[in-house]
Amino acid sequence: MAYDRLPPGTQRIEDKTGQKILLAPQPNADPNQPLNWSPFRKSLQMTILCFYALMVFAILCVAVPLWQDFNTELGMSYAVLNDGYATNMAALSVGCIIFVPIALRVGRRPVYLATALIMLAAAIWQAKMHTVGDMIGANVISGLAGAVNEAVFQVTVSDLFFVHQRGTMNGIYLAIVIVGNYLGPVAAGYVAVSQNWRWVFWYCTIFMAIVAVVMFFFLEETKYTPLVTDGRDMAIDQGGHGDGHGDMLAKVHSTTKTPTTTRLGSISVDATEAAQNTERRRVVEIDHSIPLKSYRQRHALWSLDKQVTSAQRSLWMHFVQPFQILVTFPAVMFTALQYGFLIAMLAILAVTQATLYPFPPYNFTPIGVGNMNLPPAIGAILGSLFGGPLNDYFILQVAKRRGGIYEPETRLWLFLIPGACMPVGLFMYGLTISRGMSWPINAVGAGFIGAAIGGCGDISLTYCQDCYQYVLGDALTGVVFVRNIISTGLVFAVTPWMAGMGVYDMFVLLGCLSVAVALTCVPLIIWGREWRARLAGRYEHFAAKQY
Repeated sequence: MAYDRLPPGTQRIEDKTGQKILLAPQPNADPNQPLNWSPFRKSLQMTILCFYALMVFAILCVAVPLWQDFNTELGMSYAVLNDGYATNMAALSVGCIIFVPIALRVGRRPVYLATALIMLAAAIWQAKMHTVGDMIGANVISGLAGAVNEAVFQVTVSDLFFVHQRGTMNGIYLAIVIVGNYLGPVAAGYVAVSQNWRWVFWYCTIFMAIVAVVMFFFLEETKYTPLVTDGRDMAIDQGGHGDGHGDMLAKVHSTTKTPTTTRLGSISVDATEAAQNTERRRVVEIDHSIPLKSYRQRHALWSLDKQVTSAQRSLWMHFVQPFQILVTFPAVMFTALQYGFLIAMLAILAVTQATLYPFPPYNFTPIGVGNMNLPPAIGAILGSLFGGPLNDYFILQVAKRRGGIYEPETRLWLFLIPGACMPVGLFMYGLTISRGMSWPINAVGAGFIGAAIGGCGDISLTYCQDCYQYVLGDALTGVVFVRNIISTGLVFAVTPWMAGMGVYDMFVLLGCLSVAVALTCVPLIIWGREWRARLAGRYEHFAAKQY
């Protein structure tokens, strides 16, 4: 059967001359729509959220090089500490299911603020912990709150940025994640030796408190409430309150379609409209006569759209739909597998460093264990640059050759380069550390693992984002759930796995598995566009229930 509509994610991002970048998705004329915000305003939001992400991942990860201190001072065995780390991963799986539906329903800002306070409480609890119960409890609540950062952040990126910018923005996000994951433990090692391990968490408390205060006063709501009509002209502000801006609505509607058509963009136009859309100008004229929202409206504690019925947008729907989306769309399944395997390797790297380096032949102190996070951090930042700005540049060049048409699968053409770094890194790191070889060789291997995490993570997340933007919150909830289920299982298994199979054989198996995981991009490169076209109806079904 011939398909007469553009597949979801297929968009024109350059004009026919190849001289201008077209904005995709197209914003309307309302200056309050986040896509229309000024570069400074967008940059401020991203800066605040990057510091938030930095502190979230630092709190989640700084404890690993301190396991020696927990063992000697608090009497916690390495097996128990490993189980606590796995419990944190399990809580990360559940956290998204709890908080992301709330973010989609009442806004991003209240969820960011609430989870910042929960992370603050977790840091204080860790600073005061004395028992295994304290350790497990702090891991649970930090995992529940920290999960938000792994899905809502990408939703915010989609709120604020266009297709040709998202790879770069996700690259920045992953670079910040890397700094928190890897450089946080480096700093923790030095603090533990020079002061006391409890001061690691007190510093986290201080910095998280500062971030929370800045978020309260300066972080804006990026959820855009579309303009609707119910027999009279009405505009809905981001706080969910209707007011009689009839003229404003008329101005917006003079340049835009109905809210549903505006939001669904390329999935709701027929062939004729698609041809017309290729002529869109690079900049949609913003109507500056439309009043900007006040400071209070932009910083409301919640944002509800009262014109959307509970049947259309029930909170319960967001608990069920992530799993329906996950099993329906190959692009989402691909992202879940990639992201899950990548973060599982990050966790295994952290656990093996904490459990092997303190003992012969390495005999590292907490500083030494922490410093071994530098190589994967450097590798991951380089990988993020490859998967972000370089990949964004690449898709623009390919679009020029296609008359300005962008297909999300274009991003996957470069995927196998960082994908090849993972087996190289696992073999080099695992096989040398199992033989007690010189630590610089281990470090190079860890650097390759980091490069794979940064590059593959950026590309896979942005690919999912581009394919299914309008169900992204639910899609990433499913992705993060699977991601952390994989990580939890592997982290719980790693200690008995190393004892039973041996470090050498374990990493041989992981290296071979990583080859198979990386090659799953090939079917999507070949058939991804066809699958998106065939499943467009299902996408419309899920997207219509979002708004």
